[in-house]
Amino acid sequence: MNKRFRIAFSFAGDDKREFVAEVASILAERFGKEHILYDKYHTPEFSRSDLAFYLPDLYAKEADLVIAVFCPDYEKKEWCGLEWNAIYGLLKSRNAKEVMLTRFEQVEGKGLHGLAGYTDLDDLTPKESATLILERLAFNEGHPNDYYTHDNPTSQDWPIVPPPLDWPVADHRDAQSLFAQLITRTAPFRLLPIYGASETGKSHLTKQFLRNALKIPDLTCGRFDFKGSSDMDTELRGLAERLEVPTPTPGTGASGQLAEIFATIKKAARPTLLIFDTFELVGETERWVKDNLLIALIKAAWLRVIIVGQQVPRKQGEPWADVSFQPIELLPPTPEEWFDYGRSRNNSPEFTIELVRSVHACVNGKSSVIAQVCGPTA
Repeated sequence: MNKRFRIAFSFAGDDKREFVAEVASILAERFGKEHILYDKYHTPEFSRSDLAFYLPDLYAKEADLVIAVFCPDYEKKEWCGLEWNAIYGLLKSRNAKEVMLTRFEQVEGKGLHGLAGYTDLDDLTPKESATLILERLAFNEGHPNDYYTHDNPTSQDWPIVPPPLDWPVADHRDAQSLFAQLITRTAPFRLLPIYGASETGKSHLTKQFLRNALKIPDLTCGRFDFKGSSDMDTELRGLAERLEVPTPTPGTGASGQLAEIFATIKKAARPTLLIFDTFELVGETERWVKDNLLIALIKAAWLRVIIVGQQVPRKQGEPWADVSFQPIELLPPTPEEWFDYGRSRNNSPEFTIELVRSVHACVNGKSSVIAQVCGPTA
């Protein structure tokens, strides 16, 4: 089950608020305020008469990692007591890894009897404290300690310029040029929709998008073809494996499983490219794509989406219109374009423009056949 908060703070508000606020701000830059349980980030939600019952449940059930910040005033505060009851319940139910104990002035947590390990905050800056919290979160999830903290720009952001791209496909220059823009840090759009009739080379092009994108270090990238197979659970399990996320719950439909996969990706908020092919067969999952995935693009600078098919989402009137490029049409390459493409990889004297024209006419421009005639493909 995906939880709402990455980090939740329990602290004595009057005493250590300034320190905790700085730590929360650093973590919010990484995950977004909506994924940090810090009271000032959720004032409208917490303005309720039943908060004493509502808040402990968030600590107990909706946080990946709870940070208890003990100080001399912690036990004196009524709210801290309610929060601690929920946190202590996690410790007693063998969920100790979900709680990180921190403290000022060597304060002990109630009921721990001097047996617990703490991170002492007295001599740490907010930035150092945030780093330790991120390292603990990474440890809990089975990642290297620096998974959320290392400063290598190529690992934390899209490249400033695209890597060298090669295209074992004829023409489609517009799509290739837009793809090169899409995978950069300053991309003017985050959604690239491409449509075209059958046998214009759409699926072949999406495979080349994937192959080129994988040249970017540490990029999370996956391609999903809605044509798939009769076993959608197997197809989605394969997508999860390619994205290196947990297998979604089988039997919950494409929308449910894609939502699970995306929720995990969203938590990490690392550069991610999702490629969807044969979108005309999306079915009822189209609603999830438009209302959830594409809406997320508005704020998710780390995310890019390519949608390809005979039909693709149109941006007119949609809330995500400003982050989408206008759908571009993929036209079938001409025999001359196929010949130029094939000449770069086929040195046989038998490979001539006449041969390409003949094959092109014979198969009515079918890209998958002509590509085989023109030379090897990746």
